[in-house]
Amino acid sequence: MAQIKEIKSRIKTVKNIGQITKAMKMVATARLKKAQERILGARPYAIRMADVMKNLASKMGEEVHPLLAVRNEGKTALIVITADRGLCGSFNVNIIRQAQNYLRENPDTVLLTIGKKGRDFFRRRNVPVRKDWTGVFPNVSYETVLEVRDEIETLFIQEKFKNVLVLFTEFKSVIQQVATLDTLLPIRLENLPGDGQTVTVTGGDYEFEPDLDTILNTLVSQYLATQIHRMLLESFSSEMGAKRSAMESASKNAGEMITRLTLEFNRARQAMITKELAEIVGGAAALE
Repeated sequence: MAQIKEIKSRIKTVKNIGQITKAMKMVATARLKKAQERILGARPYAIRMADVMKNLASKMGEEVHPLLAVRNEGKTALIVITADRGLCGSFNVNIIRQAQNYLRENPDTVLLTIGKKGRDFFRRRNVPVRKDWTGVFPNVSYETVLEVRDEIETLFIQEKFKNVLVLFTEFKSVIQQVATLDTLLPIRLENLPGDGQTVTVTGGDYEFEPDLDTILNTLVSQYLATQIHRMLLESFSSEMGAKRSAMESASKNAGEMITRLTLEFNRARQAMITKELAEIVGGAAALE
């Protein structure tokens, strides 16, 4: 009897866990869809901005903005983007492991983190973190993007860092997310993801207001913010994809465990009934 009660309690517990994992899967699916829509909506804007920057820089030269400056000496900054929470499979582990490998090979790197998991991991191991941002997800606000942009512009322009790298998770599909190390600064015009469209103007002179320098300065800074925003959305989409897969697997495992426990419960109940019948028959035979 005690065994049957224990199995019933375990079945109830597993059913509750399965309901939670199914609900978390639905939430992750909804958030993933919204993040994908935001990425697709921002992509044409970034492409056209890159084309305009290329055109303007070709008229003025690539050294017109400090964020385009290529240096052979100086420090390297690494921004590591992780999630604020777990329950998303190997999402955080893959990013943190790659960050550890990079820091091991480049010990002089200055570390910045976005997300609680990365910050807490490195702090527990006494790795200095110059700046950290938490609570960025799920609603990636543009104020946070500008704050990150201003920080790395200070590193690159005022403190003369050689480059700024970002380690984030690129979203390929719901079941595939890839940890990616990308160079955020300096901005290489030849590597910009423009579609190659150019504007050819003939038959007249055109004036730029306020001037070419101001327009290019604004575009470069705005493009940097756009890239940071894209990487954050990519990382969040990857997190939701990984969480959806993890919760789907957990729900499937819960269903299989319920089936196994139910079979075990039926066997235990059948054994108890058989035992009681045997005792009744034995008692009746003894009375005869």
